[in-house]
Amino acid sequence: MSNMKKIDIMPLTERDRGVASYLMIYSAYDSLKKFIPKIERGGLAIKNSLIIRKFYKAVSDGKIIGIIYLSDFRSGYIELNYSDIKKQFGIIKAKKVYSALQSAFSVKNIPKDCGYIGYPISAESMDNSIAEALLNYVLSQKKYEKYYMQISKTDLTKRELLEKLGFELIKEYNPDENSNLKTTYLLMEYTEKMV
Repeated sequence: MSNMKKIDIMPLTERDRGVASYLMIYSAYDSLKKFIPKIERGGLAIKNSLIIRKFYKAVSDGKIIGIIYLSDFRSGYIELNYSDIKKQFGIIKAKKVYSALQSAFSVKNIPKDCGYIGYPISAESMDNSIAEALLNYVLSQKKYEKYYMQISKTDLTKRELLEKLGFELIKEYNPDENSNLKTTYLLMEYTEKMV
């Protein structure tokens, strides 16, 4: 982050939908590339599905360099629109793409009254300090007593950062037989420290 001047963190706005949807697809692209040949098309398919009030952005020099979302089990952070997916991928492919997106972006195994966090970062700025700033911002709001993140078992960088901030591994999930995605996930938990 040495070449960046300052990071501002603020709520995402409606005009940020395109960048946010691109980053969402980019963040899950390893598991989605079998179904979505181009990140841009995937972004257009979910652009209207994002629940903007659940997202925050990190901005440097007027450019979004990362986003984070905070949701809970009741409402989620994305409501997929099948017609938008069909518009991008056609009638034949839409069902498989919809199912893959649903698997990639669904919130599972999160207890009630707890927060769920995810943070896709811009491809141009794969800097842990951005992710750390976004996570600290969300955690500092103290909306929940416990927060959860589901990460790929192979994402050691994300796991190290989460553990540094106080998240602990509580469960490992093997791929669901009915899922289009075959990634093993780790469920990480953060408990708000009482002062």
